[in-house]
Amino acid sequence: MISPAEFVSQIRRELQRVTWPTQKETMGMTAAVVIMVICAMIYFFVSDSIIYFCLRKILGI
Repeated sequence: MISPAEFVSQIRRELQRVTWPTQKETMGMTAAVVIMVICAMIYFFVSDSIIYFCLRKILGI
């Protein structure tokens, strides 16, 4: 088992090895996620509306 000080030291060394994304990359990935969420939202809204419409016609409500 290692000491807490050594553990923190190892964490700092690992964080120095991390390749952090640039601001441009972060903005691009964020935009991609937002676009995919909007596409999923539209898909589920249309799917739900079609299923709702079909069920109303089948059940005669």
